[in-house]
Amino acid sequence: MNLRLLITTAVTAAAATAASAAQEPATRFYASVYSTNEWKEYPGYSEVGLYSFGFDSADRQLVKEDADMDASGGGTMTEDFYFCTKEVDNYGWTEVTHFTFTPDTWEYNSQLFGTKQGVATDLAYDHTTSKIYGCFSTDPDLGETEGGFVFGSINEATGERTPIKSIETPWIALGCNRSGELYAVAMDGTLLKVDKVNGNTEHIASLGFTANRRSTGAIDTATGVFYVVVTNEDSSTIDEYGYSIGTSELYAVDITAATATKLYEFADGEAIGGMYIPGPLSPDGAPAAPDGLELDFKNGELSGTVTFTIPDKNFGGETLEGEVEYLLRANGSLFTRGTASPGETVCANGKVDADGEHKFVLELSNAAGRGPKTNASQWIGHDTPVKLTSASLTYADGRFTIAWEHPASTEHGGYMDPSLLSYDVTRLNDNFVVARAAGATTVTDAVEVPEKMTAYSYRIDMSYRGMHISSYTTDAYRLGAVALPYALDFNDEDSFNDLTVIDANGDKAEWYREEYWYIEALDLECTAAMYPYSSANKADDWLILPAISFEKGTRYAVEFQVSTGSDSYPERLAVYYGTAPSPEALVNPIHEEKEYLIFDPVEEKASFVPTKDGLYHIGFHACSEPDGAGLALRNIKVEKSASSAVDIIVNDNESEAPTEFYNMQGMRVNNPLPGQPVIKRHGTTVAKVIF
Repeated sequence: MNLRLLITTAVTAAAATAASAAQEPATRFYASVYSTNEWKEYPGYSEVGLYSFGFDSADRQLVKEDADMDASGGGTMTEDFYFCTKEVDNYGWTEVTHFTFTPDTWEYNSQLFGTKQGVATDLAYDHTTSKIYGCFSTDPDLGETEGGFVFGSINEATGERTPIKSIETPWIALGCNRSGELYAVAMDGTLLKVDKVNGNTEHIASLGFTANRRSTGAIDTATGVFYVVVTNEDSSTIDEYGYSIGTSELYAVDITAATATKLYEFADGEAIGGMYIPGPLSPDGAPAAPDGLELDFKNGELSGTVTFTIPDKNFGGETLEGEVEYLLRANGSLFTRGTASPGETVCANGKVDADGEHKFVLELSNAAGRGPKTNASQWIGHDTPVKLTSASLTYADGRFTIAWEHPASTEHGGYMDPSLLSYDVTRLNDNFVVARAAGATTVTDAVEVPEKMTAYSYRIDMSYRGMHISSYTTDAYRLGAVALPYALDFNDEDSFNDLTVIDANGDKAEWYREEYWYIEALDLECTAAMYPYSSANKADDWLILPAISFEKGTRYAVEFQVSTGSDSYPERLAVYYGTAPSPEALVNPIHEEKEYLIFDPVEEKASFVPTKDGLYHIGFHACSEPDGAGLALRNIKVEKSASSAVDIIVNDNESEAPTEFYNMQGMRVNNPLPGQPVIKRHGTTVAKVIF
């Protein structure tokens, strides 16, 4: 049935049951509260939003708090959405914004910036014309007299107001009854009947109250009672309180008897706008809501079928008799129309103009009037595929391989044919088009290894039905080798460009360039590569050097400096080498996992001997336990070892004194690693041994 609903605009109950319930008087009304005395007392504090109130007591209950659900410039509920105008005075400059909200969830639906012509003292929706009427401020930019008021209607989609007639005394409340008759209450307490066509008014009665502030009102369409909020501000209280005290009262106006009864005073001088009251809009003899509005559009076709059943009851719950006219629109355009009998199922064939989200609105009518609207929405035609979000780039046997997957979904949940997807792939180094309009999701590109290390990346341009949709650029793959000796101190802002950073556990705690790493023991602020630590996860993070050409059987030395952010929270680091910049390939140990718990920077040096010629990467693996303090690397060097290595260190047995070994920092080493530079001490004899 055609109700202004609090929770949903969809008709879900049986017509007879809903119609019967609709005739009951409303128990609560709903409105925007945009100011109270308390909010004025504490500037910056407010809970602007939509509230409900009882008719017998001012028990204000929050429906949705939202600073934009502010009807200070007027508001009303339509059959599809709640419309309100927010007026903000920015030190003499007025900002006007129109908002709509979806009544089933009260989520924001649309926003439109307006002008002074769209500011109203109150608004009322007329379901018989689908127009919003109001008492609006005059706008000098339109050639109107400053400070006046005009009766008119507003286009909620554009914010443009159509003036109908000037108003001498502004209206504090407007209401439209079930028959589409419009009534107003002026600030001087006059009850008026308003002609919607020419704006002429009929004086009905003086209700015995006055108001000096705009407010709001609405008619309960079940009973015909006009509920009006009367608001006054006492400006004499500004000097005492710093703001003016307001008072608001609720009145029930009996239009037929031309009397007003005060129901209560609001608790905190609430400034209220945009009142509406859930209630019936259709005549009792009009058709009830149709059953089962179903849309059937297959495989991206614009033509389809809409099915619904004409009810066998009228809006008042009685047996529906006679021919019923149906009118079905899609996004406002005619889809089909015709006549049918009560209880008949209609299968209407039609076509929409273009791909997109289409809202179908069905209206049934007979001699008694129009029944409640029913609507359903669906994306019809081809939808837009979601953007590509990932692609892999690998290199082997002289070729790059670029691979990705077709998008599995669309932006609006509509239809997509994967066979209509195509891709252009461009090598960005020289803008060479590797593939054009390819249907496959894997492309190869033959590229020789350059003399100097070069970063390669590829852009994938995705199209659907010949129309470009989105682009995705792969991560850079650095091909070629850096020359030895290689040194990296991180002073250059671009020093991370040639490195590969892998956050293997995906916790967003990863290596990065830190410009202000502080080494407390040296009172030194410097740049470094830093792993920041995770409070919850064990580290699994890689910092990988670019490719370096190594020769079989040659020993290479790796030097680096390690420091930590604390001497109480340990960090752990290991170093590996392998044939690719990935954890799976970095399996050959250079520097075994070691714990660091010291402010002083530790100078580390280790070496290794490749068993094959080739391009290799060296990876620094942060593998700390959770909740560390930060691990930093500086002064990384890779070069050929100064001398050949030995496989074993043999103790000197010429004396009973044991042979001791120390690293290059003077720390005792119990079991030197093969190839590790050490200092050998036997008794009082000290000899520096370099492997």
